[in-house]
Amino acid sequence: MSLPQLHRPTQEDFLRVADGFWQRLRIRFKWFTIKSFRKFNADDISGIATWILMSQTIWILVGTTTFLSVIFAIVNSLRLQHFVARGISDYLTSETGITIIFESAIVPKWKDSRISFKNVYVSRRPMTTPRQKLINAHMAAAGIGIQEYQDFGEYEEDEAHVVSEQDTNYSMFDLNIDSVDVTLSLWRWLDGRGLVEDAVVKGVRGVLDRRSVLYDPEHPLDPASFRHESHVGDFELDSLQLEDVLITVYQPGGFRPYTASIFRADIRTFRKRWMFYDFLSAENIVGQFDNCLFSLHKPQSIGRTMGSELHDGDWARMSRIRIDGVSIDHLQASTSMEGPVSWITSGKLDAVLDIKFPKDPDDALALNVILEEIADAISNTLSTSPALDPLRQRIPGQRELAKPPLSAPDTEEFTASPNLEQSKEPKVVIELDLRFRDVKAAVPIFTSDLSYVNNALIRPIVAFMNANRTLVPIHCRVVKVLNDFDGAWTMWETGLLDEISLKIYDALAFHVTQANINRRIKTVSVWSLQMTASAVLSALRNLVDPVSIRVREAYLKTLEERERYWFNVEL
Repeated sequence: MSLPQLHRPTQEDFLRVADGFWQRLRIRFKWFTIKSFRKFNADDISGIATWILMSQTIWILVGTTTFLSVIFAIVNSLRLQHFVARGISDYLTSETGITIIFESAIVPKWKDSRISFKNVYVSRRPMTTPRQKLINAHMAAAGIGIQEYQDFGEYEEDEAHVVSEQDTNYSMFDLNIDSVDVTLSLWRWLDGRGLVEDAVVKGVRGVLDRRSVLYDPEHPLDPASFRHESHVGDFELDSLQLEDVLITVYQPGGFRPYTASIFRADIRTFRKRWMFYDFLSAENIVGQFDNCLFSLHKPQSIGRTMGSELHDGDWARMSRIRIDGVSIDHLQASTSMEGPVSWITSGKLDAVLDIKFPKDPDDALALNVILEEIADAISNTLSTSPALDPLRQRIPGQRELAKPPLSAPDTEEFTASPNLEQSKEPKVVIELDLRFRDVKAAVPIFTSDLSYVNNALIRPIVAFMNANRTLVPIHCRVVKVLNDFDGAWTMWETGLLDEISLKIYDALAFHVTQANINRRIKTVSVWSLQMTASAVLSALRNLVDPVSIRVREAYLKTLEERERYWFNVEL
């Protein structure tokens, strides 16, 4: 008790006697980890290792982009970016079967939390000598020597040997991309949705070559058989942004080459399984197709009110596609050769497509149910009908017509606002407003492939289109089951083009048939009116002049008696 109390040395005491930077750093590190200056034991070392491992794992899972940005920054500082680009190119080429080359270093963008791939070359073609020269040119531009890149050359030679023995009946392309900015997420990759979370693609130039694609009219293809199956790990991007895209398209059959471009596209969800469906449901797309402007956006009304939103409450989203002045030969090349589109020799088409997308049944949460009940209560209190209130009507896509457009009779019991709860399968409803301008039609020379009904109506339909060549407006509705978009990457794979051609034929045939029936009814009605008027005039004449009737009857009676008298005399 009488002995002096021992004084436990503190961090300041150790730092006071330290005589160097590294010793002070060691003291601070030990004091931060174990609150003492003793030696590390096994428990301390395992705890520190566990802490470092867990922190790095959480960092990789939560901030995959930041982690890889640090790695790429270190690699670029050590001038090893070419080897990294080579490894990524080899991996992507082997996994996708498409040649992918990065012509410059991978640059982290710290401000946007993205990783930027500069000057990307993407190609899909069979291996030939010109193609090998093109690949060598891109590798030389990337600063990679041909001798240094032997692995890639051996892979391409093996691929050339395999591709030469396979069929080349597929679409080929060569694309040069200025930059691809991506955000990565390891958590999504572990969940089976791909490593890329969102992407921004800028400056795309290239060629889409489909001249090697063969089509046999005697053996028509089934679009459903060309839909792509989904696999675990297919990409599912939360957002995709395209800017400054311009490609030249070469179609088979000697079709003229044309250009297709996208000025800007904001796609909120882009999945490999629902690629075409996500393209249709994009936020906005503005571009040009064969020198014809097109746009995809959400249709607007004069004044967006709560009532106008309730008017479209049965659908998850609505999109409008508009394109003006597209040449008719594009439709002829995309549809079959039996419909009225193939009978048109020249003309332009203005099209507006209003697409209504169904709600996802998996998103039917309790909160949505409550909001729907509140919306129904508000809609019941509104006295003005949506069809009569101009503020709640959507702005039409084209100018209103003086006469109603041609339309086919609705054979399906499906209204414009169906109750999806009563429907067994979710459906996509497409309202089409088609206007053919300056059209010329002709009867095909060989009509053996046409059916009996088409053979009977082809001449009246062609005559009608030539007589109204200035403008032929057609309004129709196409209802597609949502499963038809599963695995579809293009419009042809959904079978939408053939159904649109069939609806056009139904509208024209119905109009021509009704016109012939009306003309016949008019002729019969005029004849019936003439006979009725003659009978009425005869009755009026009998009522007005009864004396003349008596005189006529006496005259006829006298003639009959005189003929009888002379007949008896002759006998």
